Amino acid sequence: MDRPLDQFKLSIGRVVIHFIAADGVCLKVIEPHSRFLVRDGKPDLTLVVHFGGLPKLGLEEKLFESGGIWTLYRSGAQYELTLSAPPTGPVPYQVAVIDSDFERGDVHTRVVPGSLDGPAAKKEGELTRINPTAYPLDEVLFVNLLSRGRGVELHGCGVVLDGQGILFSGVSGAGKSTLANLWKKRPDVPILSDDRIIVRRIDGHFWMFGTPWHGDAKTALAQGAPLGKVCLIKHSPENYALPLRASDAASRLMVRCFPTFWDRSGMLYTLGLLGEIAEEVPCCELGFVPNESILDFVTKM
Repeated sequence: MDRPLDQFKLSIGRVVIHFIAADGVCLKVIEPHSRFLVRDGKPDLTLVVHFGGLPKLGLEEKLFESGGIWTLYRSGAQYELTLSAPPTGPVPYQVAVIDSDFERGDVHTRVVPGSLDGPAAKKEGELTRINPTAYPLDEVLFVNLLSRGRGVELHGCGVVLDGQGILFSGVSGAGKSTLANLWKKRPDVPILSDDRIIVRRIDGHFWMFGTPWHGDAKTALAQGAPLGKVCLIKHSPENYALPLRASDAASRLMVRCFPTFWDRSGMLYTLGLLGEIAEEVPCCELGFVPNESILDFVTKM
């Protein structure tokens, strides 16, 4: 979507963030996030997007340091999320300040010295055009929202077979993108994502949803399906499926999810939810040969 926007709603896994442009700012959304725009839906989080300087921060309690770009703090009754990168110097290039309920907040992008604009920003007439969904801000926000009783994000490739979702969950290198590229040869099989899947309980049943955070196969659909099976994948010299006990499946899912290490209640919720998924949805270890034989194998499971 190339036209400037004064606001938009982004819905991923039926969790909605409403972005609103402050004075002097217009917004933009690029692929694949533009597939996840919606007109309706009550926002779970509303953010006003600013450009120029950064607000005064408390940075009182460091909750989590990612080891990469972002660090999360708690200061009084609010969260402060800072994003820093070597090209922009030690001062954060972007900051999100969000209330304690994680319902409202502000995103500030600063002017970077030596550049007319900040990261993910450009001049649009008299306005500065900002992309507020640039990685990793968007994903960090959604992980926090999910951990507040809404669901969980998992490393996984998700496809829809005969109306039922199959989640192929695996750690890095396990073959998520390989499977997605193989499923591309079946045009009647929607691929929700090749790298990140959201699982939520909707009306008493588990559903899986696509996300814009794709992997090497670059598949991302703004769709969902009832979760019919969870396959914990690994490369193998032969195709096989080994049913898993719920306790085993839950522990394996834990190392394949995005938990809020910085929030005890969020962690407890995530652990409980993974246990419920493992109890209610058939789970197996799926060893696979990286060729089309695995597609027929899965179809017949």
